[in-house]
Amino acid sequence: MGVTLDYRFVAGSEDAQPGGPLQLSNPLTAMLDAIRVQGSIAKAAEQLGVSYRHLWGELRRHEAAFGQDLIAGGQGRAARLSEFGERLLWAEKRALARLLPQAETLAGLLDRELLLAVDPGLDVLPSAASHDLLFGGLRDAMLRDARVLLDVEYVGSTQALQRLNAGGCTLAGIHLPLDDEKLCRRGSLIHAAIGRELRLGVHKLIRFARREQGLIVASGNPRGLAALEDLARTDIVFVNRLKGSGTRLVFDELLARARMAPAAIAGYATEEHTHLSVAAHVAAGSADCGFGLRAAARRFGLDFVPLMHEQYFLVCLKDGLELPGMRAVLDALRSDGFRRLVEAQPGYDAAGGGEIVSLRRTLPWYK
Repeated sequence: MGVTLDYRFVAGSEDAQPGGPLQLSNPLTAMLDAIRVQGSIAKAAEQLGVSYRHLWGELRRHEAAFGQDLIAGGQGRAARLSEFGERLLWAEKRALARLLPQAETLAGLLDRELLLAVDPGLDVLPSAASHDLLFGGLRDAMLRDARVLLDVEYVGSTQALQRLNAGGCTLAGIHLPLDDEKLCRRGSLIHAAIGRELRLGVHKLIRFARREQGLIVASGNPRGLAALEDLARTDIVFVNRLKGSGTRLVFDELLARARMAPAAIAGYATEEHTHLSVAAHVAAGSADCGFGLRAAARRFGLDFVPLMHEQYFLVCLKDGLELPGMRAVLDALRSDGFRRLVEAQPGYDAAGGGEIVSLRRTLPWYK
């Protein structure tokens, strides 16, 4: 079996879930997911908008191609996925969640070239940012309301600032756990990685959204996880974020403050690229717990143990605030539409969106 990728044109963003992930999908895994959720081929066919006969025929065709059963329980009402069907479904969910930032960057590259071919007068705002579930909504709002194209490449917070300082972009996206200033104190891991890239009199911080981070656990929290210290239990398997990511910096700082050795956590060395891929691992049962966003846990129907809040900021050079593209960013962040989009995401808070704040008054290492 091989894999190919394609894309399609849609009118604006009407075919996408507001604030949702890039729609990369495969008809077979959409069928398997519907059967897993509905527990019935007939109900799955209704959910997918196809006939029972069509769905059953497609399943049989793919089973012949794979040489393995996808469905257990036969053609009755109580259908469930076979062991192979479950593995296939969750392999794709993990892969797509892991590749989401790269897929959005690729889609943005294609979109930019096609939009500029249609409308060469578009103002392009080059950006580098730590991945967030709401960037697609911001991009749509700016394109619709101001004819400004937010051209985003997803990288880690530190790399985003380095690119801004090197002149490689106009806007950077970073996140910092400012509610607990000890996590960002002078000499912390976060200060060491990000502090040296932010300079008084040079940069401006713009509030984007406040986000909630914590432990992503299975539905019902069957392991009874309640605190960071529970990760050292011998019956718990953890899945981590990629080294160098902003969330990994926060997690490692939390461990250091709790005087917990990473080696005491089973699975600490298992790394995933995104909040959603961490959640997909937990949902698939290959890990008991991960650290990430409440919104990612909700996306996969998982439970969540809150540990902290963080502020996501957009960063630009001081002179960049006068650019038309930056004015479009501020207008979008301050709009009622974007505020509604933020507040619809679990664990997000839109308070202060679009506010320009002082580095000296905001960052703990300057106080």
